[in-house]
Amino acid sequence: MLLDCPVSETVASAAPHPPIPRRSYRWIALPLLAFALFSLTAGLLAAHDPRAKGYFRLFFADPLHLKAGFASAVAALACFQVFSATWIFGKLPWRKPAWMNAAHRWSGRLAFVFTLPVAYHCIFKLGFQHPDTRVLLHSLFGCAVYGAYAAKITIVRLRRFPVPVLPIAGGLLFSVLIGVWYTSAGWLYTRDTPTASALTQVVVPANAHASAGQSVFAQAGCATCHTLKATGATGVIGPDLDDLRPGYTQVEEKVKNGGGGMPSFGGQLSDQEIRDIAAFVATRAGSP
Repeated sequence: MLLDCPVSETVASAAPHPPIPRRSYRWIALPLLAFALFSLTAGLLAAHDPRAKGYFRLFFADPLHLKAGFASAVAALACFQVFSATWIFGKLPWRKPAWMNAAHRWSGRLAFVFTLPVAYHCIFKLGFQHPDTRVLLHSLFGCAVYGAYAAKITIVRLRRFPVPVLPIAGGLLFSVLIGVWYTSAGWLYTRDTPTASALTQVVVPANAHASAGQSVFAQAGCATCHTLKATGATGVIGPDLDDLRPGYTQVEEKVKNGGGGMPSFGGQLSDQEIRDIAAFVATRAGSP
């Protein structure tokens, strides 16, 4: 009989396997739950006041630039993730190299590792902050990073989700990472540095009172970020004021408008308070 011959067996074994059935859209509840759980956990862990100690800077100028450097590396790796995924799924006109799948996996793992120093400072040291719209958005994006990552991993591990689900999850994670970078490193790298005239201006006007500035320094939380022996402050997030010894005009400009990683206090302190704190820092920085 024809069915008993070897050719028939070969043809039968070469027949295509039936397609693996996809999960229903109801399974999306699981990655959504993972997103909510991990995002909320990050937010709850960050619900504290900034802490003055425990920062590290490695080979960067300060912890802010460390965070910006690692965030920029994560953003670059995220761009490679999008590019390599597009290539893997055959959406590019070139033949895919044999190493592309491994490069995609390892770039994702490396990006995750690079987020850890940033998360350590943001979640456990600085906490969830919202002094202005940019910082609030950065805090929200930061909490969402690990939620988006958990959702994508859930989809990858469970498999068989409807076709659009994985690209959408990957796009969400990419968007959140870019949002984190844009509201932190992107903002930091586009701030203006003080001009030479600001650095050399040391005259303190008569209506600025250094004696009143010390209490403003404490109330504004400056000790969290800066070192200033005159107040016992030992913060390491921003520049060491004793080493920098900024002039009055430089301090007034930075406190009022922010820049270089420092937020603006123009909407939180009065003009008199800003003059007082500028006078205090300019006259006491570097003193024993």
